[in-house]
Amino acid sequence: MLNFKTIKYLFLIFGLPILLAFLSEIIFKIVAIARVCNFIENILFALILVLLVSMVSNKSTRKVLLIFGALIFNICLLFETFYFLKFNSTLSASSIFVVLESNEVEIREFLSLHFDLKTKLLTIFLLTMIFVGILKIVNKPRFNLDAAKDKSLKVDTIILGLLFLKYTQLIVFNVPYLILKTPITYIQEMKKFESYGSNNKYSDFKNVKHNDTLNKNELYVIVIGESTNRKHFSLNHNYYRETTPQLNEIKNELYVFNQVISSHTYTLGALPKALTLGNYEYPEGKYKGSIVQLFNQANFKTYWISNQKPIGMMDTQITKIGMGAHKSFFLNANHAKESTPYDNLVLSTMDDVLHEEGNKKVVFLHILGTHLNYRNRFPKKDEYFKDKPKTQFKTEIAYNTINDYDNAVRYQDKILRQIIEKVKVIPSFSSYVLYFSDHGQEVYDDINFSGHTIDEQITRNMYEVPMFVWLSNKYCLKTSLDFRVNSKYMTDDLFHAIADLSNISSNETDSTRSIFNVAFKERKRIIKDTIDYDAYFN
Repeated sequence: MLNFKTIKYLFLIFGLPILLAFLSEIIFKIVAIARVCNFIENILFALILVLLVSMVSNKSTRKVLLIFGALIFNICLLFETFYFLKFNSTLSASSIFVVLESNEVEIREFLSLHFDLKTKLLTIFLLTMIFVGILKIVNKPRFNLDAAKDKSLKVDTIILGLLFLKYTQLIVFNVPYLILKTPITYIQEMKKFESYGSNNKYSDFKNVKHNDTLNKNELYVIVIGESTNRKHFSLNHNYYRETTPQLNEIKNELYVFNQVISSHTYTLGALPKALTLGNYEYPEGKYKGSIVQLFNQANFKTYWISNQKPIGMMDTQITKIGMGAHKSFFLNANHAKESTPYDNLVLSTMDDVLHEEGNKKVVFLHILGTHLNYRNRFPKKDEYFKDKPKTQFKTEIAYNTINDYDNAVRYQDKILRQIIEKVKVIPSFSSYVLYFSDHGQEVYDDINFSGHTIDEQITRNMYEVPMFVWLSNKYCLKTSLDFRVNSKYMTDDLFHAIADLSNISSNETDSTRSIFNVAFKERKRIIKDTIDYDAYFN
């Protein structure tokens, strides 16, 4: 049996931090079932950890393992508590997936945005106090985990505890489990993407046909934005600031879609569906072929020009899709130790591509758009909004963040206009420019927060995205498409819409899923697997 002093010390090492973390969550946020489950999981995991350490016969080894185990446990506890308090979300496998898909600049910018100096100093202080406290306690003369007693009972308790965590699914709240398991799951996921990449230009699409026999010259440009919400995009929305002045000048040349949402609030969830056959009814479709491969099979010359870094901790899903193009350019790869370059970087490469030989081209431009850190998305000379913005959250950080975001939107507007003008000056081609953002962003509009979550604490601004199409005169002369700008649409059907817009059909394309087609049928827009978006937010 453990003596009373040892039990008290174990409570100070494990129990008290668990209790304080739980109390901080329910005081500063809300009581949620997930947090109660996490509280129970932490208690069980601490018990299992102590029992495992207590079975080590060597006293010195036992002490070292307890110090190490207690330190790791408390670091994980501190991290998951901070994550919940900051993002009002439970740490999940999806959160770690996003880290694995992120490059060092994205991680650095994320940390600089969410970990200010006060947070860093507080974290260092808490970790120091935890470490010193653990050392003092385990060196107390009456602190003793006796390895010789009740071994069979300890083994039985450990086994029962682990089985309980597994079969109640409480294990999904365990941070060490997530950290160990998620990379394995991620590698398995990436293996499913082996049908993409530079060695796989084609898929198994059946009966691929390019139905435009009238135009010998075709040029299609698809611009994939990042983290731009529709509310701050004045072309779409009656926003009080003019964030898209250059697009507004040619608004009569654009089809501006007013009710488009992303399928997810983060890139890793949204873009693999937008660019493949995947959707919420058929998520496995994202392994069955990409829009890039469909263009290849239709005998287009394909280009992928990206201002996003190609590598996270390994090749990303988006990188693999992009590398399926005949030519792929990852312009950001040369800036590993610098701040990410601005999106004007894509323009000169686009010029080169437009002047290459070939009469059927499709160019994908993957820009950074308004990806955080927003201040890094535009040059200082393009800082336009400096006044106090309108928001219910009256803090300097909110004011500065909104100004940075709106300036980033305005800079993106300039880039988009230049892209359209570059295509416009090639009148011999039937052409279009399609723009959409991968997902939206909350910028102190509905809640006291900027950024996006991993489909956890959600707002409509994280889903609502701008989308528009510009068509050349030559394209307009032969199109029979129907541009339903006020129809409800979700970007997991964009594969079908892009194929339709490009006059490509196959057994796999579905005109009822194309917002550009007279046969289009609105469908329920399901988010987070089960939630009807329109019912939830209306």
